[in-house]
Order: sequence, then C-alpha cells, then structure tokens
Amino acid sequence: MKRYHLPYFLIAILFIGLLAVMLSNCRPDDLKDISLGAPSQASFQIIGGGDQNTITLVNTTPPVGKYGSVSIPYWTVEETQQTAEGDSAHFRFTFAGTYTIKLIVAAHGGLDSAEQKVTINNNDPTACQNSVLGFIAGCTSKTWQFAPEAYAYKVGPNPDDGSWWGNPASDVTGPRVCDFNDTYTFYFDANGTFEYDNKGDFYTEDYLGKANWSCDVNADLPPAQKPWASGTFRYQVIEGTGVAKKGQLKVIGLGAHIGLAKVTNQGETKTAPVVNSITYDILDMYHDPAGFDVLKLGINDSQDPNNPVWWTYTLRSVN
Repeated sequence: MKRYHLPYFLIAILFIGLLAVMLSNCRPDDLKDISLGAPSQASFQIIGGGDQNTITLVNTTPPVGKYGSVSIPYWTVEETQQTAEGDSAHFRFTFAGTYTIKLIVAAHGGLDSAEQKVTINNNDPTACQNSVLGFIAGCTSKTWQFAPEAYAYKVGPNPDDGSWWGNPASDVTGPRVCDFNDTYTFYFDANGTFEYDNKGDFYTEDYLGKANWSCDVNADLPPAQKPWASGTFRYQVIEGTGVAKKGQLKVIGLGAHIGLAKVTNQGETKTAPVVNSITYDILDMYHDPAGFDVLKLGINDSQDPNNPVWWTYTLRSVN
C-alpha cells in the first residue's frame, strides 16, 4: 500500500477550511446532520510532454459533498523532488526521461491521490544557462576545490559564521594541504554524476585514520572508513530551498561528502559513513572578477533545534 505524507500546512488549511464551510453553511439545527461524506476522487490533466521540457498540470478533481467543497491540490515529481501547490502547476525538466507526477488533494471528506507518468524526449538545450544546476556543473562538467584562504572551513551557530573556528591561512599549504588539493567534479548529465578525488591522501583527525593531525595516504584508512576516500557518486540540485532560498546541493551514495566527512544532516559520525546522502544549503554563489566562480555551502549537523551547529565551506571553480 502506498503512503503519502501530507505537508503540515495542508493539514491546517484543510481543517480550517472544513470548519469554515460547515459553520457558514449550517444553521444551528443542522449541526447534528454534519457528515464528512466521501473524499474527493483525485484527477488531473497533463498538458505538454514529448519534446517539450515544460509541462502544465491542471487539477480536475470534482467538488464533492453536501456543500460542494473544493479540493486543495499538492503536486510532487518523484524523481526530481519538485513540489507545487494550487489548481495548476508548471514543472520544467532538464533531462530526457520518464517522470512520475503525483497529486494529493485535501477536501471535504478527507484525502485522495492520483499519479500519472510523463515522458520528456530531449534534454533542455538552455538548462545550463542561468540556473543553479548550470552554475554548479557548467554545460558539461565543473570542478571545484576549497578556496585557498583562511576560513574556507568554518563553524559557528549561524550559516556563514566562523565565530567558533575557522582554518588559518597556513593550513592551505601546511597541515591541511591534503584537504585543499581535493577536487569535487559535477557532471551536467541525467545521472547527476559526482566525482570526489582526494588525490590519494587525507587529513587525519580525532575520528579519521590514525588521528595524528597531519596528512596520510589512503592505504592507512581503516576498512570501515574507505568509502570516505575517492569515489564516483551522484548529486541532485534542489532549487528554491535552503535557509538562503538559493537552493540545496545533495550528494548521494555511501561515503559521498563535501568538506569534513563526519558532518552530516543527522549529526556527526566518527567511525564510518552511515548515511546514503548529505544535503548542503547553498548560501551564496557568484562569479569573482579574478576569473573563478565561488560556491558557499552550509550544513547544520546539530540535532538540537535550540543549539544549531553550522559548518560553512567556501569552494572555487578550477575549470
């Protein structure tokens, strides 16, 4: 049986709307006859598809119930995690493929859902231009490294805050040179290919390798920590989300990470990788007049909402 998780805002709207409808349409003597009745039968129409990269969705769920209540539509695209609300929605797809569109409706009587598939035949030829995905991956691929500067790594109680700690400039060519030579390459392809290359070495810490606070070679990684070394993974860009509303960058696969391997959305992990994805908030992205792009990522690894711990990483493009 498929289960659908309705957003909290939709539950609240459903409750308030239902209460308003009942109270506005009922006389006191009628209250004893109030019944939710049958739920709406969700249905929708897809306009577009084929060679088009943009589709329009139209909610065709009929009103039901004694008072003809109107449904509240919530849309999702399973493969891309795109979402939308309202009786119509527009989704744009970057790559060719088949996508699953789901509609959940909340109305007088409860919830119902429907899904359809849509096929996109061609890649969007303009998707790498003026988009978050294009900024991160270019039109073919783009490689990033940590900015060779002080506070490229930093941590504090807020995003882009290094009030607790930040790396000194001496780390760039000194103790952490084996972190600053790492490369992160994102490919502009339908698979979302992400390659991490640590150049055969890593910086040992209290949780990683021999913990002697210096550079060491991959051969000295404990077996359980080897997924944190170089590898090919996947990534996904989620636009319009994150604390800065600039989007999020999700790296996918056991061991996939950017920056400190121990920092995850579920807290720090210090013995071996235990999560299959990590999502970073995009805090800033811009072109520097010196000739490179800058990508600033943040992640809160605290599990206490009253005491956030924000790591911020500043990357520069190298191609």
